[in-house]
Amino acid sequence: MTNTLKVNFMFSPHKDFLAHTLANAGAEHSASHSILSAGTEVTFLDTGIIRFEPNTAATTSLVISCGVHGNETAPIEIVNKIISDLLDEEQKCTQRVLFIFGNPLAMVAGERFVDINMNRLFCGDWQHNDLTLPEVKRAAKLEAYVANFFAEEPVTVTQRLHCDCHTAIRESARQKFAVYPFVEGRELPQSQQDFLAQAQVNTVLLQRKPANTFSSFTSLKQQAESFTLELGKARPFGENNLREFTGIDNTLRKLIAGEPLPTCMEGAVEAFEVCHEVNRSSEAWQFFIADDVANFTEFKTGALIEQDGEREYRVGDAPEYIVFPNPKVPVGHRAGLMLKKVGL
Repeated sequence: MTNTLKVNFMFSPHKDFLAHTLANAGAEHSASHSILSAGTEVTFLDTGIIRFEPNTAATTSLVISCGVHGNETAPIEIVNKIISDLLDEEQKCTQRVLFIFGNPLAMVAGERFVDINMNRLFCGDWQHNDLTLPEVKRAAKLEAYVANFFAEEPVTVTQRLHCDCHTAIRESARQKFAVYPFVEGRELPQSQQDFLAQAQVNTVLLQRKPANTFSSFTSLKQQAESFTLELGKARPFGENNLREFTGIDNTLRKLIAGEPLPTCMEGAVEAFEVCHEVNRSSEAWQFFIADDVANFTEFKTGALIEQDGEREYRVGDAPEYIVFPNPKVPVGHRAGLMLKKVGL
């Protein structure tokens, strides 16, 4: 277990925010404030957490998070450059923005997580885990920071948005895709389809039951329009081709600047929903998906996916697609999701 050092210091707007986060991954500190020349208030809340408040009447409260899994580095590098440009006042800021590097300790280690998968600890699930673990404590703090950010918004704010940026463990037939958290009675609005299309994220997975991810927390508990965004494959720092992600980079910058997004053409975003959850049901359970199979690989009618004794699952009458296949999970845990195409 990592010991926590409590320190008090000012974060200089001229520092590299990512480098600062990595250097102080185990530290806590008091908030510090500064005002940029354009009047934007910058509040350094905690290691890896920084807030920008414009001196204009903002209409959006935007949370941009990444690094909840520490080895998913492409979004971290993209977001760090946006933060740098905001601090240098090269990026226009007319909306409220809270930036979060979720799991600094895992970022330093270059691992998905250190002790426990943080992206299964939200919606209060951190309360049911070992409260001495740094990632459990961090999940609780992230919920509090986000709740406070939304609670402090001015009356001019009309929308809450959250983009939780990730990368996938394995390759994907669709390099970039979004997961839209389930909220009872909610459908994906046109404005969010426009966002995805502009960001060059042309695939969305519509969840059909509540989850305990970070984006589910902001959707279910904070009434935000939220996505988990899967942006390519996990690679070490410095090995990402960031030119592949100009769509999401430019679109986040437009949101921060308060620029309207164009309406997307019909069919620009394809939707999928879960038709079967694959679970490792016992030690005898068998999974018939090869280790090198990419996310969104298509399987034809009748294909055998899993089997445990007499219980088996085969693809139904229409093609199905697999995401997040991982047979190495503990017994009782999810080993993948089977999807089918649906209309928007």
